[in-house]
Amino acid sequence: MNKDAVKFFEEKIRFEIDPYSVRHIVDAKDENYLIIDVRDSNSYKAGHVPSAVNISGNEVDNNLGKLPKDKTLIFYCYHVTCFAAPKAALKFAEKGYKVMEMVGGFDEWQKHGHPVEKGEYSKRHKF
Repeated sequence: MNKDAVKFFEEKIRFEIDPYSVRHIVDAKDENYLIIDVRDSNSYKAGHVPSAVNISGNEVDNNLGKLPKDKTLIFYCYHVTCFAAPKAALKFAEKGYKVMEMVGGFDEWQKHGHPVEKGEYSKRHKF
C-alpha cells in the first residue's frame, strides 16, 4: 500500500466537492453550507452559483471572522487552474472555519449546465 497516496486522496475527498454535489446543496437549500464566489464582482454579477455570496480574492482578509463558523464554506473561483479559491479556503481554515473547494470553479459549473444566477447578491445570508 502506498500510504502517501492514500493520505493524499483521503484529504482530497474530504476538502473538495464537485459541482454536482454543490448543485444538490443549492437545490436542497441546505443551510449547513455557505457558497463563496471569490471571483471579481463583475464576473459575479455576470453569473454565479445560485445563493453564492461574493467575496473577491482581494476582500478575503477583510472578511475573516465575519462569516458564520457553524457552516461549511464552499469556495470557488474561475476554473480548475485558478488558485484564488484554495488560497481563500486556507485563510479561513487557519481561522477555524470548516472549508471545501468546488473543483473546477465556475467554468465546470456552467459546462455541466447547472443553473446560473445573475446580478447582485440577494442578501439571503447575514454576515
